[in-house]
Amino acid sequence: MRVVIVGNGIAANTAASRVRKLSPHAQVVILSEEPHSLYSPCVLPNYLGNEITRDRVFIKKANDYSQQGIKVLFGQRAIDLDTSSRSVCLDAGEIPYDRLILATGSEPVIPAIDGVDKKGIFTLKSITDADNVLQHGGTRAVVVGSGPIGIEVAMALKRRGLRVSLVELLGHILPQAFDQFPSRQLQTLLEEQGVEVLTNETVLHFLGSNSVEAVVTDKREIESDLVVLAAGMRPKVGLAQRSGIEIGSLGGIKTDDHMLTSAADVYACGDCVQARDRFTGEDSLSLLWHNARQQAEVAGSCCAGVSKRYPGSLNITLVNIFDIQVVSMGQTSRCLNQNNVEVLERHWKGSCYGLLISHGILVGVQLIGKARDTGILLSAVLRKDGPQGLLRRIFQNRLGPATIGWHCKRVAHMPPDYDKAAYERYERSITPSQNE
Repeated sequence: MRVVIVGNGIAANTAASRVRKLSPHAQVVILSEEPHSLYSPCVLPNYLGNEITRDRVFIKKANDYSQQGIKVLFGQRAIDLDTSSRSVCLDAGEIPYDRLILATGSEPVIPAIDGVDKKGIFTLKSITDADNVLQHGGTRAVVVGSGPIGIEVAMALKRRGLRVSLVELLGHILPQAFDQFPSRQLQTLLEEQGVEVLTNETVLHFLGSNSVEAVVTDKREIESDLVVLAAGMRPKVGLAQRSGIEIGSLGGIKTDDHMLTSAADVYACGDCVQARDRFTGEDSLSLLWHNARQQAEVAGSCCAGVSKRYPGSLNITLVNIFDIQVVSMGQTSRCLNQNNVEVLERHWKGSCYGLLISHGILVGVQLIGKARDTGILLSAVLRKDGPQGLLRRIFQNRLGPATIGWHCKRVAHMPPDYDKAAYERYERSITPSQNE
């Protein structure tokens, strides 16, 4: 049996290792579009910020694949897929398969902004991207987008000594993961370290003849010789889409609980798929390392003939903002804008806890400062606990039997800085066209 895996990220390699373990006699082939062995995109900002050397970005060396009994074809782009003849068309020929795993990952969203093709404007998805940013240099940087990648890139460039502005279309930073109040605290942390944070601003165009010289928003002009676009990632599904494999409504490859696609013996895992969210029970795009690994364990096992089910994705955001840990899990007030939401807030020993309660059930958690309660709170959200017993379990060993002293507020409507029209524009900008 030949198992072909398209991709060379953590999902592809986890699936390959699983197949090799469960089916020792199978031929396992990885098709890698990049010329590099497995590396971690999660630490690219650390490399960019001079916190680690380039070699520490890599998880595998080239000879590690052969030692595992896995064949890898570097620099081979899969350009077409024929599910009827069971073959993948490459730049340099075809390769047949008995079972196929698509682990094509995600790709950066490139906003349709005038001048976006100028020199000095980058994304940060691959190690080549990071190398290009470092080679370009610069002294004045603008980061467009304030999701986790945008935040981490802004901090990395600041550590390198650049003047940095972070521009966000919506009313507060990390808008997918945090509500307005904790986001304001995170913004303060960034500003205290010298990162200029500009919210409620739309980038209109980039100035410069050949290279970027300034960023023009609807409120100002920012001098810049380096721009990093961090407007989000979307599933890379072109290969699957061209072959007729079903794509879900959110733009990811649709799979069942075994990670099987709509094509016979074709599985998919990692950033390229959409899957059920364990917090909400609905389909979601959760382009996170831990979900990719777990999906790959399932896909690899099922490919090898060992039935396994994927329990669903966990949407957990963890960011370290200048050595302050911040965590978000579950839903935010924006996600629950059709319901009244109670937000229990607690400031204690330098930490900020925010627990979101809807209809008497814990549905979301936002923490700043200490992450040691993350496991307890994650279990509580998954169990759909009520708040009273939960608070006592967390704090009884630290505060004694005294009153906990939480502040409670009810959010009946969206925060005043929530611009619905702007958010809908943002959603449209990251939703892939059906023609792509």
